[in-house]
Amino acid sequence: MSEPLSKTQIDAINRFSADQRYDYFVNKVVEQKAVWGLSSDEGWVILSDEGDEHLPIWPHAELAALWVTGDYSDCEPKLIGLDDWLDKWLPGMAKDALLAAISPDTEGEGIVVSAEELGESIRFTMAP
Repeated sequence: MSEPLSKTQIDAINRFSADQRYDYFVNKVVEQKAVWGLSSDEGWVILSDEGDEHLPIWPHAELAALWVTGDYSDCEPKLIGLDDWLDKWLPGMAKDALLAAISPDTEGEGIVVSAEELGESIRFTMAP
């Protein structure tokens, strides 16, 4: 696990384009061996957009915590270990046609990819 992000680091990451946040996400997830989502007593946060469902995920708890307001004020960042992410979550998401929203900013902007595509990106980055 890494040190908590400073406000300066959070602000810098939030200025990244969606493509930059995607690349940053994949590299940090591989480095830290963890993915962060948001959950509450009712389960994981799932976003809906034009008939598609997305699971928002981030490489740091602090970035996920920025979403803990309004409709999500009862949520908290929750860690998913990389092995579980690759072996259980991504196959389950693919089966359920659940997409991944990668590091969405507080406006909800981010790249949305299939579980298969995200798994390929992570495994490619992990390759020696």
